[in-house]
Amino acid sequence: MPVFKAVVVKNILAVPFTAFTEGNNSVIVRNSSIPFDILLVKKSNGIYTALEMKCSHQDNPLTANKTGLFCSSHGSTFDLEGNVLKEPALKPIKKYKTEIESSFVHIIL
Repeated sequence: MPVFKAVVVKNILAVPFTAFTEGNNSVIVRNSSIPFDILLVKKSNGIYTALEMKCSHQDNPLTANKTGLFCSSHGSTFDLEGNVLKEPALKPIKKYKTEIESSFVHIIL
């Protein structure tokens, strides 16, 4: 999965549409000032979902693939909306608000 290193400006991460490669509707957004990566998912209806890659069970990092997110520490899995598919996690993972501006998706931190 592609990784895009974004800069935080005024609490916003700006990700260009070009960060999404052909045939891949997800990109991992990384910035050293935020503790966990963010999975940015482009949906077929032009809506974008930004999910913090931190397990809601015990705050471990998550691994992303084309169908969802997985916690290798305890086995929790989440769908691309952040909902729990498999416990021990009980709560969905954090979603960030997104906005489209020009040719960028803004993730509001």
